[in-house]
Order: sequence, then structure tokens, then C-alpha cells
Amino acid sequence: MSKAALEQLEQYQVEIPQAAERFQNCANLYDRKLWHQLTEELEAIISEVPEVNNGDFLIRLYEGFVAGFGHRLNLLKLAKMAVQAAGQFGAPAQAVSFLERVQHQIRDAKLAREEGQPLLYLQSHIAQYKLAGGEVAECKTMNEDNHTALASLHDVDPSVSAAVHFTSSQYFKYVKDFAEFYKASLQYLAFVSSEELPKEQKLPLAVDISLAALLGDSIYNFGELLLHPIVKVLEDSPHAWLLAMLQAFHAGDMGAYDHVCTAHATTLNSMPALVQNERKLREKITILCLMELIFSLPAEQRTIPLSAIGQRTRLGLDGVEFLLMKTLSMHLIEGVIDQVDGNVQVSWVQPRVLTLPQIKGLGARLNDWMSKVNSAHLTLEDDAVLEIE
Repeated sequence: MSKAALEQLEQYQVEIPQAAERFQNCANLYDRKLWHQLTEELEAIISEVPEVNNGDFLIRLYEGFVAGFGHRLNLLKLAKMAVQAAGQFGAPAQAVSFLERVQHQIRDAKLAREEGQPLLYLQSHIAQYKLAGGEVAECKTMNEDNHTALASLHDVDPSVSAAVHFTSSQYFKYVKDFAEFYKASLQYLAFVSSEELPKEQKLPLAVDISLAALLGDSIYNFGELLLHPIVKVLEDSPHAWLLAMLQAFHAGDMGAYDHVCTAHATTLNSMPALVQNERKLREKITILCLMELIFSLPAEQRTIPLSAIGQRTRLGLDGVEFLLMKTLSMHLIEGVIDQVDGNVQVSWVQPRVLTLPQIKGLGARLNDWMSKVNSAHLTLEDDAVLEIE
């Protein structure tokens, strides 16, 4: 086995002369059984030598060299090498078959304490290839199993968590469940650095997650997305209008929303998802307009005339009452509508992730409240002194 592996490395030196020195290092490390250092050298070859990512080289490198001693390596790193190699197969079924063989190899190593995360990492990518091959039901089942397995693990490597959540996001994207795609994508981004994502992957992801936020039935909080670095890529792109729309929704600004719709009408009309959900978008911006109005008011002024809501949301009295009933039924606010006096008493509004301008506004309101408390304190002190005298 050792002689065959070394012969393979000699062949690779001839095939890719740019990496000849690195392959020679691999041969030396392999001969000396320095598995950790050999793993690092292989990782460097895969990441730093572009030529190895062409054709089927990574497949041959894995099957002709790595597979022979893979059980001696860090099993998660072995799984990552296998996933990179799987990307060179022409058909999803071939990639699935290859990754399943790697799973068997890891199980055969009988290192139960170490195999949980590598197997889950591989399983997540198998599910992705299943989805790419049209096996949607199989992907759904595997995705659910993957989340169960993830919850049972401890000290999970971020790459494993990212793989599980990315698979989940791709499934929900395929079935057009916008809200779940949005949540899964944010979870995925919690385990990867968006700055390290290649631009060809970052921009499409930013567009998809932004559209999902707008179209998701249960998404009424845009602060977390607007504060995430992923949306910065929209600023200097043809999709800058999408960032402006997100900001309009977050601020509950009907005027800004209408301006974006008018200024970018051609682009919006070319996107079927937005055209089909035009009424839903108008309803959502109206609800957010109401929530922003409530949030902006001091706690002691939460009895709001229906006419003020109508002016802010551009609705008639009947429309305002329907808006309030819908918002109350969705548990976005809590309160009581008083039709006799023509107002609504709001006791609670759904918590939100605030952007920096909103935090500054909240700080100003807090300072005002502290001034009132201090004034009341001084008044009580004066009254107490008078009583003593």
C-alpha cells in the first residue's frame, strides 16, 4: 500500500508540476507517518493550487491516495476533503454514491467519539445532492434527521452547523417556503464569515435572503438582516433597490416604499415572486407602518386615535379597523379597540431588533424619561421638607 501511494504521488508531480514540491512533501510525511502534518499539506494543496480543482483530479487524489490512510487523519478534515472531491462528479447520484462510501469508511474506523460530526457533515452534503437530483422527499427526511443529530452533539465545529443549516435553507428555497428559508439562512450565516464568502456566492445569497424577508409570512422584523454584513454587498450592485426596500419596510415608511416601487417598476415587474405577492407586500408595509407608529410613541401615549393611524397608513376608518384586527390576531400587538371613542389602547408591541438610528432615538426617549423621574424626585423632596417644617 505504501509503495502504491508513493507511486501515485510521483505521478501527481508530473501531472501538476506547479505543486511538485508539495507532493514531494506529502511523500516524505506519508513515509514518516506524520498524519497531522500530511493533512495540513493536503489542505494547502487543495486551497492554494488552482489546477487540482480542475477535471476529476480531487477524485483521483482522494481515491488513489487519501482513502488508503484516511482513518488515520482527523475525520472531519477527511470528510471535508471528500466533499470537495465530490464536487467534481458530473451527476448528483455519483456524488451521493461517493460520499456514502466515505461514510462507510469513517464508520469502519470505529472511532465512535469522533465520527458523529464527520458523518453529519457528509450527510448534510448528501442531502444537498439528493435535492439537486430531484429527490425532494428524501432531502426533507434527511434534513429533519440532521437537525435532530445536530441537537444531540456537543462542542460542534462551526462548519458542521453551517452545513446543516445551509442544507435546510436550500430545501426551503426549493419548496418556496420564504419564512423558513430566511430563518435557515440567518442560522447558516451565524456559523460562517460573510466576508470570506466568494462574491459570486455572497451576492445571490444576499438577494435571496432579502427577498425571503420581504415575502415571508411571519417576518416582521428586518433589523437583524439590515445589521448583518451580508446586505452591504447590495449597495454597489444592480440590486441596491432591494436594500432600499428593506430599509423602507424596517422603518414602516409607506412613502419610501412607493418611491422604490415607482423608480424601479421595470425591475420589480420582471420578478414573478414580487408581482404575484404585490398585495401581500402592501399589506405587510402597512402593518409595519402601524407597528413603527406605536413603537415611536412614549409609553404614556399608547392610546392612539384611529384617525391618526389612518393618516399614517393611508387607510379609511374601515381599513384601519381591519388592519388592527389582523395585527392583533397575528399577535404583533396587544390592545383594545374602542370604536365609541375612536381609538385603540395598545399595551404591547412585538419586540424588534433595532438599527443604530433607532437605538439613538430610544436613548433620547430614555434620557427624557430620566429627566421626568429626576424632576418628580426633586418635587417629592421639596414636599417632604415643607411637611417637616
